Amino acid sequence: MDELTHDPDLDIVRLAQRRATRRTAMGVLYERFRDRIFNIGYRIVGNEEDARDVLQDVFVLLFRKIHRFRARARFASWIYRVTVNLSLDRLRRKRNSPVLAVSSDLLESSARELLLSAPEHHAGLRDLEEHVQKALQTLSPRLRAVTVLRYIQGLSYQEIGEVMECSLGTVKSRLNRAHARMKLALGPLYAADAYEVPSPE
Repeated sequence: MDELTHDPDLDIVRLAQRRATRRTAMGVLYERFRDRIFNIGYRIVGNEEDARDVLQDVFVLLFRKIHRFRARARFASWIYRVTVNLSLDRLRRKRNSPVLAVSSDLLESSARELLLSAPEHHAGLRDLEEHVQKALQTLSPRLRAVTVLRYIQGLSYQEIGEVMECSLGTVKSRLNRAHARMKLALGPLYAADAYEVPSPE
């Protein structure tokens, strides 16, 4: 892909693949990606302790396997895929896990979209966030993952497809299912067209 020639991380990844420069380059990658990785992990697993473990696991795996990166996709997509997979693995391993605590910025992101169709007599943003939080808790881990990648990380449909290793149609389908489940949980508060996902451009 032509876009890979513009991958802003590729030069430092190449240095990380060399034994002589690996540690220094890995330090740069850690500083560059730690917040984003923690963010994704936190919103999927639902608590800071597990998110910190996900962050550590990602970079342990990255240190051991970065030589396998072949630039068939952007490095950011690759590391996001690792993060999502490790987060989902952690969720699967956890039995009797607590209810997902959705962070306020995720709620605000969803709330902004939902407010476009909210009735004028709505009780206010706080009430809206409470409803959105309950709705987000109904999502399966994989639907939660695509929702996080789309609305928190701001990835395009194509980028989400690269991360989740699925087609654009599957990305759209999962987001539609996520919106439908949120609509079902939220009841009649919002118009149905608030949950339609536009076709990828």
